Amino acid sequence: MPTPPRGGEYTLRRQRNGSGYFGHARVELRAIVLAGPPVISWSVPAADRGSIQPRYDAEFVAAAITGARAGVELARELGAGVDGWAVDIVRARLSLADIEESAVRTAAAMAAGTAMGVRDRMCVRFGSGWYVVPGPGGRGPCRP
Repeated sequence: MPTPPRGGEYTLRRQRNGSGYFGHARVELRAIVLAGPPVISWSVPAADRGSIQPRYDAEFVAAAITGARAGVELARELGAGVDGWAVDIVRARLSLADIEESAVRTAAAMAAGTAMGVRDRMCVRFGSGWYVVPGPGGRGPCRP
């Protein structure tokens, strides 16, 4: 199995039913010696004023961590070798107007999938919020 890229980034910026949705995440992979599933960690510097922060935006930080974990699990289901990696969330941009939990969760899942090398096999969907599903496997664009 090929070594995955060292990182991934995804921005979800959409309008749906008259509402704006925004989520962004950048992750980096780090090799670890622990066996088992990847460790997901919040590694956004406290001085990064353009990113969400635990002190003020706890629900969005939790959404990013949950999303990254979901992206790694989907990458595993899609056949990526995910064990032996730490996934560090290093940026999660803030948009005061349109930031929304499901969009942040989805952006983090897509960023993690990109880092694991399976971005072309993942699709973003909407239904009572944004989420990620397995895609067509490089056989064309995602379809609703």
